[in-house]
Amino acid sequence: MAVAVIPAPDSGHEAFIESLRRFSRAQQRAKSRRRCGAGEDTLSLPQALLLSGLLHEPELTVGALAEHAMVSNPTATRMLDALERDGLVLRRKCERDRRAVLVSLTDEGRRVVEQSWSDLHDGLTRASASLSVRERSDATRLLDRLALLMDEI
Repeated sequence: MAVAVIPAPDSGHEAFIESLRRFSRAQQRAKSRRRCGAGEDTLSLPQALLLSGLLHEPELTVGALAEHAMVSNPTATRMLDALERDGLVLRRKCERDRRAVLVSLTDEGRRVVEQSWSDLHDGLTRASASLSVRERSDATRLLDRLALLMDEI
């Protein structure tokens, strides 16, 4: 049986882990406060993530939306309750599987989700403008690598 080798802590590993923690906390703070859109047409970032799959598919199950947004089914259901009250989504029972609920965007929902993603893209573009082309390239490469590493944890 192979024994996992854990590297001895050193300042490089500790600094990396602390930076990763700071980034994760900043990401969570941004996720909880970020509103995508202006005025009345705002979605929280989690709501925008939940509904983004419906920009490419006319209907998806609650489970598929939850998986895409990386939230639990009950969390997705609570979010969809509010979005349905706001007139942004419609829900109906699946005819093939009565246990499944299908979700679709209303016309207003599609407009709000598209505007939300456009606003988010514009905000990220403005935020990244302070980075050089090289820094953006390096960050892209490192973020892709970190995403792979996080999947291994």
